[in-house]
Amino acid sequence: MRRKTLPWLLALAMTSAVVSSVAVGSRVAAQEEEYALFFRFEVPPAIPGLTIIQDQPTLDLPIVQESKGTTKRTMNGTLRGTLGGLAIVQAAYTYITGVGNHTGSGTFTLSTKAGAVDNGRILMTSEGQKTTLLFLGTYLGTHLSFSLVGDSAQFGGNNVVMTGLAETDFSSHERYAAAIREAIATLPGPVQQELLAQADQNPRLVRDYQQHPPAP
Repeated sequence: MRRKTLPWLLALAMTSAVVSSVAVGSRVAAQEEEYALFFRFEVPPAIPGLTIIQDQPTLDLPIVQESKGTTKRTMNGTLRGTLGGLAIVQAAYTYITGVGNHTGSGTFTLSTKAGAVDNGRILMTSEGQKTTLLFLGTYLGTHLSFSLVGDSAQFGGNNVVMTGLAETDFSSHERYAAAIREAIATLPGPVQQELLAQADQNPRLVRDYQQHPPAP
């Protein structure tokens, strides 16, 4: 009887451990849920341009060929508005198309009174009449990413406003507020209070956006 009971008890213990691990993992995942920043950007018309990419000469031929330039389309634009409740002080972007104008990459800058985005990068994809720009960078010491979708022929335009939620690695509003508080510690007291009050609007802005998302 004892020989039959022991394997059963071991199986029960292993099952309990698995269930416990799943429960703990679920709690940790809930605690580490991403905190989003609501953004509202005015997107003026991007200015198109051309950039010549210098091809490298072929060195493995008997006669070294002259390098030739490949012309690529570039787009340069600006953003105005708010991010996470804070007004944008400055924001500009540039991207260059790749093969067939369906993909591309670029860079961007963006700053608020709480700080600037570091290592701002853009990945561009174009399908049909729509172009999607994925913005990636580091803001207030954490990951930041958001995307904008516009017309392929003319990204942005007069009275064009784009809203959405930017992903971050903040786990809560308290962490977001603490990062802002640390970043603006050297500013005058009244300015700090004003910026923190603006940042405290973010949870409501995120909730309103989720309840009433823009029409596709």
